[in-house]
Amino acid sequence: MEQLSPRTAAVGQATFGQLVYFFSKRIADIVGGSLLLILLSPLLLTVALVIWLDSGLPIIYRCQRLGRYGQPITVFKFRTMRDGSHKHLEELLTVDEERRLEYGLNRKLRDDPRRTRVGAFLRRASLDELPQLWNVVRGEMSLIGPRPYFADELRGRPEAIEVLSVRPGITGLWQVNGRSERTFEERLELEVDYVRTRGFALDFSILARTVTAVISGRGAY
Repeated sequence: MEQLSPRTAAVGQATFGQLVYFFSKRIADIVGGSLLLILLSPLLLTVALVIWLDSGLPIIYRCQRLGRYGQPITVFKFRTMRDGSHKHLEELLTVDEERRLEYGLNRKLRDDPRRTRVGAFLRRASLDELPQLWNVVRGEMSLIGPRPYFADELRGRPEAIEVLSVRPGITGLWQVNGRSERTFEERLELEVDYVRTRGFALDFSILARTVTAVISGRGAY
């Protein structure tokens, strides 16, 4: 018998209730993502103008991440870093042991000198993620799901199979549970918890809590 691919196996093993959830969630992503892009277009244009006035071009940062089933996707974000930030990160971690330990634990830096003035605000307000609504409409991401990871972040990780079995999301269980205050290990535990328990009730809860998380700014940097 021909061996099923992960994509085919996932569909074949889904119950009727799960299929209804998957279908409904995709419809909600298309409708919700499209409406948000339209309603937030004045804000998107304003943010783009402010970035251009503050630090020039480019306005949009494009990065390669892992989508569903590990397929590479290009994720869109408002640029919050200076040009050449990846190279500067390598130099920074080479000369600063404290920051190297922090990055190894959290995969982020709380006081990142690579950020622009506007970029620091966009991170705190979570506005840098808004261009990912286009990823949602295109079917590469969902409004709710695990964050989109770089390939090297999940390489060799046992959690990768489950985390990559669903579309990555703009918001998710990690974002409403402390976000960057969590270690990388705790983040992956939350991502796996979401994949295993996802459903209408959990998604509605995450959406409601996202509003509070954005307003409080907890863990956003």
